[in-house]
Amino acid sequence: MTSKDVEQRHEDQLKGSSDGGGIKGYLLHRAKPYLPPWLGVGAVGTTSTIGHLVWAEDVGMGIGLTLGSVTLTVATWWAAKTTGRERRIHSAITVAAASAWTTHAVAFGPTPVPFVVGGVVIALSWNIRQTMRRDPDGARSAASDGGLMEKIGLAKAKMGQAKVEANRVTVPIALEPGKQTNDDMAKALGNVASALDVPATAIRYLPDPDSARRGELIIVPMDMLADTVRWEEVGPSLPGGSITDPLVLGVYDDGQPLMLWLPGDPEQQRNATHLLIAGMTGAGKGDGALNLMTEILSRRDVIFWLSDPKGFQDFRPLLPAMDWAVDGNGTETMVEAVVPAIQARTAWLGGHNYRQWCAEAAETQTDPAHSCRKDRTPCGCPGLPFHVTWFEEAGVSLGLLGDDAFNSIANLARSAGMAIVISLQRASHDQISTTTRDALGGRLCFGVPNATAAGFMLPDAVIDAGAAPERWSNRRPGYCYLVAPGIDDARSSSPGRTRWFTPSAISLMETVADWNARHGAKVDFITAGAAAMAVGKAYTERARHQEENPEPNEDDEETAVSRLDDEDLDIDPREELPQPGPGEENVVFGQPDGADLSREEARTVLQEIVAEFEANGTMVIGVKEVMEHGDRLGRKRGWVSGELQQLLDGGRLAITSKPGRYRIVPAMADA
Repeated sequence: MTSKDVEQRHEDQLKGSSDGGGIKGYLLHRAKPYLPPWLGVGAVGTTSTIGHLVWAEDVGMGIGLTLGSVTLTVATWWAAKTTGRERRIHSAITVAAASAWTTHAVAFGPTPVPFVVGGVVIALSWNIRQTMRRDPDGARSAASDGGLMEKIGLAKAKMGQAKVEANRVTVPIALEPGKQTNDDMAKALGNVASALDVPATAIRYLPDPDSARRGELIIVPMDMLADTVRWEEVGPSLPGGSITDPLVLGVYDDGQPLMLWLPGDPEQQRNATHLLIAGMTGAGKGDGALNLMTEILSRRDVIFWLSDPKGFQDFRPLLPAMDWAVDGNGTETMVEAVVPAIQARTAWLGGHNYRQWCAEAAETQTDPAHSCRKDRTPCGCPGLPFHVTWFEEAGVSLGLLGDDAFNSIANLARSAGMAIVISLQRASHDQISTTTRDALGGRLCFGVPNATAAGFMLPDAVIDAGAAPERWSNRRPGYCYLVAPGIDDARSSSPGRTRWFTPSAISLMETVADWNARHGAKVDFITAGAAAMAVGKAYTERARHQEENPEPNEDDEETAVSRLDDEDLDIDPREELPQPGPGEENVVFGQPDGADLSREEARTVLQEIVAEFEANGTMVIGVKEVMEHGDRLGRKRGWVSGELQQLLDGGRLAITSKPGRYRIVPAMADA
């Protein structure tokens, strides 16, 4: 019978007849649960009286009853070992008292007063126990079992009053002083899950930072992540909101929203953060990235740069919302553009009296407190939107750039109102440097193959509290742990799940991108100027991913505008070229042979090659790229390396974070 049925039955009883029969029936019904102890007392009294009449003079029966009493009491104690300690003691005392009374009454006759007093006490004690067993709020859980700590090997630990929420129970734990520590409790979490018959990920332990033996045991009995939620069913959480509002990526296992903040908030004492995303193939990292990316692109005050060696396979519907997107070949150039952008943005924020980026910094500066003028009159400067730079499949990029390529930008970007997002499959030291990993701060960890991989992503305290993404591996796509500023420690060890993107989500993704292109923030002149100064045409002539042109009409061939000069309009492309005239036989088209070039001519050709790289948007080069044009130079690698150093000294090239790589200084940078 469900609780709803019980409530309905109780309601029917209250509305029933109020005559003598109705009242009698109601009272009898309410008394039924409390009758068994009284019936037991009556049965003991009746049995002992009959036994006295039959066996009063039988010494052997007296001895048998005595042995039977002891045996029955021991059997009761043994049978109750799986119950709680209080129930076991209560049952043994009751059986011992009843059997002892029966033995005495058979041998010497029943004594009314002790029988009545003792029987009433025994029966009432069980009635009281029955009353206290009721839990009208439905808050009783297995965690309230006093024998739980004994089952897991921490018998003398004490459990406090449980706090019961929707699908979440929090129990204060006080371990035995001098003999047990929080580490002992953390090691016993698997045993707790076994005792309560719940998944291992449903149990967490949050140590008290001010005590070595106190903490909170958190139990989530029902996994609310089992039902997959499609992203298109809910869409972005706050379209048109600010990037300072929480980014909702999914839900926790108790049904609460899985939220992340990228900018800091001094009032909330929350630091700004970067984010490292990792997870093995099939663990749902791609859908998790889409959840975060659509949340960011649906906000009004943020601009977005993306590097994706996969050629935007997952993110193509969102490209119109991005200020700059490059494939793997452009990653090195983007990194070189981020460095001066950080410096320029930091200078702007400092000049406008912002200690860190906040939502007001993205608006036109009309507040005298944030004026860049010396007299502190409103300056009216355009705002500075928040900036997210995302490196997808960063393991590929780091393999080319070196594992410390992001060190400088990761350490400096937070103060410039920028967030760096690095996504890869495994955050091991051979993929990304420990310095960069520690500087990122935020972690979004999906399923990993083993505990070692989990240790690369999650802090030790989170793992000790019960987080174990290796238990899912890639069998539960989307399951994850999120560790970032602004998230409670208890939440960091709580699993969540991001939403699922299906082909039917593409239309809504395109709507998000279209909204951003129309109403989202435009790149500020501070960031754009710094990027253009650093990488020139690679940024100023970056691809703008607009809507595809419609399919051409059948009449396009007739209406197309000719690209020929007027003097060439009469040329028939189907005619053979005319034979060369006298003196024209030796005309050669193409590059000259570098073997015949003088030193100065070779330098001129090298400068032309560098200019060609700049014109094509390739702004980071090395000896390898130049040697691809070695036939034009007629020189070896040693000569090219020395000449690149000369161009570096002359200001045409600039050093990068990786030795042997040079950034081309745009020809018009000084202007």
